[in-house]
Amino acid sequence: MSPPVAAPSNILIIGGGIAGVSTAYFLACHPLRSASTKITLVEGTKVAAAASGKSGGFLAKDWHGSATADLSAMSYDLHKNLAEEFGGKENWGYRTVDTLSIETDATRKSKRSSPLKWLPEGLVHSSRSLGSHTTTAQVHPGQFTEFFSSKFLEKPSTSLIIGQATSLSLKDDGSPKSVGVNKKHGSDSDSEKSSEDQHIEVDADVVVLAAGPWTGSLADKLLGNKIGGRLGVTGHRAHSVVLRTKEELSATCLFTSMTMADGSAGEPEVYARPDGGCGAGDDEPLPPTAAHVKPSASAIKKLHGQAQSLSPVFTQDQNVEVVAEQACYLPIADRGRPLVGKVRGVEGVYIGSGLSCWGITQGPGTGKVLAEMILDGKAKSADVSKLAP
Repeated sequence: MSPPVAAPSNILIIGGGIAGVSTAYFLACHPLRSASTKITLVEGTKVAAAASGKSGGFLAKDWHGSATADLSAMSYDLHKNLAEEFGGKENWGYRTVDTLSIETDATRKSKRSSPLKWLPEGLVHSSRSLGSHTTTAQVHPGQFTEFFSSKFLEKPSTSLIIGQATSLSLKDDGSPKSVGVNKKHGSDSDSEKSSEDQHIEVDADVVVLAAGPWTGSLADKLLGNKIGGRLGVTGHRAHSVVLRTKEELSATCLFTSMTMADGSAGEPEVYARPDGGCGAGDDEPLPPTAAHVKPSASAIKKLHGQAQSLSPVFTQDQNVEVVAEQACYLPIADRGRPLVGKVRGVEGVYIGSGLSCWGITQGPGTGKVLAEMILDGKAKSADVSKLAP
């Protein structure tokens, strides 16, 4: 029989995206959490500032490799359960969807019927189902993350600090003692570090690294290259435009292969959320913080052109509203699969990062299993053994 897990006194999670917020929430409401355990969430800019606020919010239950299949299926079902418990349809746009792969070619007319009424006849040359209402869904990820951040802060002995984690102090036994944070003051949390910032030491005997694409550089800074260097996570930039159409679109997500009228090609993904969305990726070096992420004007222009080529509902003639033109960085682990679990070589440090394009699907499940590892001593809800850092 395993010995009981010693209850931590101070748990600190670094990163206010979906993985970090989910970890904080599931720790705060875990039945084994001691009433005296303090839980602190540290975020550099604002909750859901990066991909968790700007991605398409697509969820898939069974599209995953063997290493992440169990986590993904559990987390997909967890999304459904949370939506039923907390009114996800109203509070963060949860809904199940059909998902199609389509090929379009504007240079030649197709004889196939359009698979959707909002796609023009003669444009779609092939179409096949990738997922149904039982296997694919969507959320507004920013609204989800903000909602559960608020739920976390409703629990006793919880707090959110806006600031940059800068250092990790260890006890004599090598476990965490405190984390140094440059705490942001004032209302402009996206500004550069100023004289108003205050350096504080936050007590922490357990630390969770969940800083998305910045996790790799953070781990190197806090843990040193010998340990932190093994936790390589960086970012790949993805662009999106959010368009609000006059016509209500069907609950359908599209993975496309497009040929435009000028012969140019593209593969944008279209997420017909209640608030719209269209996205594609490119690459540029990861900036220092989420506040420094800027979209490429040419990439945004290309997305608008692709959207307009796909359907007239995305044109100014149909009074489309441009809600957002944006970019974010997907967290990519160097080893090609996520890092979820206890960090080897140092006691009391955990990581949940590198979820790539599946961060929204896997985020709640990642938070749940990390909470179990910390308070139960092992992951109970999903097999994440192949994701051990």
